[in-house]
Amino acid sequence: MILALFAFTIFAFLALGSGAFLACVLLPPTRRYALSTALWFAVWGPCSVVFMVVAGMGLVTGALVMKQGNMHWPDAPKLLAAIGWGYTVIGALITTAVSTCAARLHQFLIHRLTFALFRLYATAISAGIGSVFGWLLSWWMMARGIDHLGFWWILSMLILTAGFGAVGYKIARKLRGDAPIKLTWITPEEFAGFGER
Repeated sequence: MILALFAFTIFAFLALGSGAFLACVLLPPTRRYALSTALWFAVWGPCSVVFMVVAGMGLVTGALVMKQGNMHWPDAPKLLAAIGWGYTVIGALITTAVSTCAARLHQFLIHRLTFALFRLYATAISAGIGSVFGWLLSWWMMARGIDHLGFWWILSMLILTAGFGAVGYKIARKLRGDAPIKLTWITPEEFAGFGER
């Protein structure tokens, strides 16, 4: 049950990241941030799981301490509620900082890949985002009780994964923006991929 909760939490943030990626791709001014925005949301999943594990360990430890010492603390529920909100706010702030640092580092690194490498990367990530939408579609079909679910699941997964991957390959230039000026180890020609369609 706990592992299913962790998997659901991670997948929920992957789905949010996939939706943010799609929104950024559909709005031309934000296209260059689509991959980093998707990563920003995706990092929230593992961070949330870590904070849930730490909170669970804290609750178990607190219960053991109270039980071993035969303590009765009438104000414990109020204190735990206050700590819970504080923990949630601090966890959200830490996760925001970690996600933002990861997205900034990602943005920095993808601007230092040659165009050929970036195109492969954009294709793979776009295909992965397509698979997230494939899972969402399959769960929607399962909820609707559609017949031959296995066939439709495989077909939709193939179409969405291949379709998103092909779009990522085609629009790779638009997913990156301008060539970097500082701290770069590739030439503008390698960045732009002159000679590649």
